[in-house]
Amino acid sequence: MQEQLEQFVASLAIPAERKPVVLAELLDHARCAMDAAACEGGDPEQAARAALGDLGALRRALEAVEPAFHYPRARAVVRGVIAALLVALVIDRTADVMADALGAVAALAIVALAAPPRALARLRGELGAPRVPGKLVAGARIGPVLGYALAVIAGPPLVWIAIIVARALAGDLLVRTPWSAFTVMVAATLVIAVELARARRRAVA
Repeated sequence: MQEQLEQFVASLAIPAERKPVVLAELLDHARCAMDAAACEGGDPEQAARAALGDLGALRRALEAVEPAFHYPRARAVVRGVIAALLVALVIDRTADVMADALGAVAALAIVALAAPPRALARLRGELGAPRVPGKLVAGARIGPVLGYALAVIAGPPLVWIAIIVARALAGDLLVRTPWSAFTVMVAATLVIAVELARARRRAVA
């Protein structure tokens, strides 16, 4: 079944970067049907085929819909950089007035609003896609959502360092790091960790 789906997805007329995501989603759908059939004493292979339905109709549907999900990674990273700048500035301003909770909520709202469309679904597809071989270990392919997440995780600290250095040069050596400064980093890292664990659990099942 996996080989058949790989050949099917490879033949689809959809954006190349969407093919690993579509394959991961179809495999997950087929595995869920196979697991349910195995628990009920049915035929897993037949259940998977029934869950996927007619491949000709599925092809027409995917080729009609998938191009609309094309989202360049560069655009997502640019949005991440802009969001990171806004988060850093908001945290800096709210820290000055001791409004850490307000800064944390505002930072999370900025990251959520600036994220690519259907970010969670895209993230699951990216993490569930075939892993890229590396020199030491295989890793996840960096797609639009992972690129955005890395930008919002790494961006604010870089901006804060620049702000601290600029203030130090101006004679202000007082540095205060509010707990809200870690909100986005912790939240984004936790989401990625949870979804990565889910993707690995599905791959093993």
